[in-house]
Amino acid sequence: MRSLRDLFAKLPADGVLRHALRQFNLAPGRLGKAVSVRELAESLGLDVYQVELPKGMAGRLVSDPFSDSGYAIEVNRQHSVLSRRYTVLHEIGHFLLHADVTDPLADAMLLSRSDDEFYFNQSQEWEANNVADVLLFGDGALAAAVSLHRGDVKKLAKYFGVTENMIRVAMRKFECS
Repeated sequence: MRSLRDLFAKLPADGVLRHALRQFNLAPGRLGKAVSVRELAESLGLDVYQVELPKGMAGRLVSDPFSDSGYAIEVNRQHSVLSRRYTVLHEIGHFLLHADVTDPLADAMLLSRSDDEFYFNQSQEWEANNVADVLLFGDGALAAAVSLHRGDVKKLAKYFGVTENMIRVAMRKFECS
């Protein structure tokens, strides 16, 4: 998956959903500040909570009968803000691709609640990472920012609200230099 079009091909034809995802992708750095991933999550009906999670666990998608979508995102409060931002996008990926929002009893089969077994399905983890990457950097967002900031990794990291290492990885993945 390298573009929003690829992502949209996997999603229902929902204009509101597509609009929210496209708006996030089109404006990664407004007024010198990275766009809020919490606002994106909330626009999709997902509440976001900072909680204590086991060491090594960045976040998880959990059922939440009080949220608009029936799901919430929990992120590890011990991680950096930049790490939590990416984790929220990763969990949005799980919500978009792997959660069955039509069956309230289906998530028990899908979501691992075990502290020992939080990488439930490696291919799903990879897909969720791809969604996060596409939302942040796809459809030319990274290429435009690289041009705008002349490839300055530090400025790009601030622009997207992620780590410098993540920018380096994204530049290789999206073939931007």
